[in-house]
Amino acid sequence: MSEDKPKNKGGRPKLELDEETIEKLAELHCNLKEIAFVMGCHKDTIKNNYQHIVDRGMAKGRMKLRRAMFRNAVEKDHAVMQIFLAKNLLGMADVPQNTEDSVILPWEDDDTK
Repeated sequence: MSEDKPKNKGGRPKLELDEETIEKLAELHCNLKEIAFVMGCHKDTIKNNYQHIVDRGMAKGRMKLRRAMFRNAVEKDHAVMQIFLAKNLLGMADVPQNTEDSVILPWEDDDTK
């Protein structure tokens, strides 16, 4: 009885999924349920074992979108995109914020003279 058999740890064998496919799906901002459906597993499998791949893919997707937005605004001179970026990145607004109009003017009596 001194055989060196590995102990059965129980549970299902670990799935080996294609990380490149998971990353590409995440780049398109597919959610965990959608990625799991395509990969043929439960969403918890993706969350517990491949979340770092999903995070990296989503970050790449955001960078691609940001790059396309800047290209449209700058190189293609797309006015709508320029306005959107100005409002969202530079804090600009359609209505100027004139703080002088909202300040109450001091009251001066002529009786003090």
